[in-house]
Amino acid sequence: MKFTLLKIIAVYSLLLLFPAFLFSQNSVRLSDFYAAGDAAIRGEECFQLTMDRQWSSGSIWYKEAIDLSRSFEMELELMLGRKDRDGADGIVFIFHSERIRLGYAGEGMGFAGLVPSIGIEVDTWENGHLLDPSEDHIAILKNGSVAHFNNLAGPVKIQNVEDGRNHKFKINWDATTQEMSIYLDGSKRLSVREDIVRNIFRGKSEVYWGISSATGRWNNNHEVCLKKLEFDIPVGNLFDDPRVKPKLLKGEIGNLRSVSFPSGRSNILPTSFEELDQLAIFLKQNPDLTIEIGGHTDSSGDRETNRKISQLRADAVAQYLRRKGIPLKRMYTRGYGEDFPIASNATEIGRKRNRRVAIRVFKPLP
Repeated sequence: MKFTLLKIIAVYSLLLLFPAFLFSQNSVRLSDFYAAGDAAIRGEECFQLTMDRQWSSGSIWYKEAIDLSRSFEMELELMLGRKDRDGADGIVFIFHSERIRLGYAGEGMGFAGLVPSIGIEVDTWENGHLLDPSEDHIAILKNGSVAHFNNLAGPVKIQNVEDGRNHKFKINWDATTQEMSIYLDGSKRLSVREDIVRNIFRGKSEVYWGISSATGRWNNNHEVCLKKLEFDIPVGNLFDDPRVKPKLLKGEIGNLRSVSFPSGRSNILPTSFEELDQLAIFLKQNPDLTIEIGGHTDSSGDRETNRKISQLRADAVAQYLRRKGIPLKRMYTRGYGEDFPIASNATEIGRKRNRRVAIRVFKPLP
């Protein structure tokens, strides 16, 4: 396709920004969270949940609901203070039907009383009447109860974590097998298989999640650092979301959700057609816009092969749009291969997210 020199300069100026924008989407933004109680930002990716004093409590909540019908993986780092013998109480990762809620403080750790809910506790204080082990421990709780009479899993004894160090904490939810697995410092500590949508959240798959902590008569400083939030690809058409078009018009990147290809090939699967038809309608409604179509792959295979297949897939999208009446002169394609992931290539969820076609629209210089 032909471009004037000024148009080429304009396109390449935008392309210099395009990869950087894609890469930044892989980071965790503290602005995506609400803070409640004593919680406060501490550093670029961390929150302090409680202060080192009696009866302190705080929580952070992700602003958007997540869908438990889709798999996800979250990686955090927890710091549970430096007091061992007289430090308390711990941190709970919470799924709840409402956001910005804080349960009872002290032994409740900000989770007690929240119904319906699931809580993954890292508890550092022994409350004998709750059947706590004397050692630090983790458990998967339900419906706002911190007593171990009716746990989903655990409690499991762990090493002392009140050592002033950051401890790696990972939650993996496999929506297909309905298994939730909990990892601490790289080792799987406990898991449970449960239809939590039906049995806990009464058939509602969209819930909010947050992290809470509390102290009582005994206390510790509690902090959490957010390392990776990786959600499975949303099902459905990008243009089903009414917020998408205004964002595209502002120059934001959109990842086509339903556009897919056979493994190692560039012919578009029929399940992609509806979303591409909606994209064609959008471009016809905005005839002054030019579109950049970027193909991306995961890191499996040879780098040069990945670049070539991503280019062929981007070209295939442009040809489909041409057949729908969008002139080629309004489209620019580029294959980025594996160079700009938006998720980790170490997991299947991440690799699936990285195998994508992304679009960005802009107005070329006259």
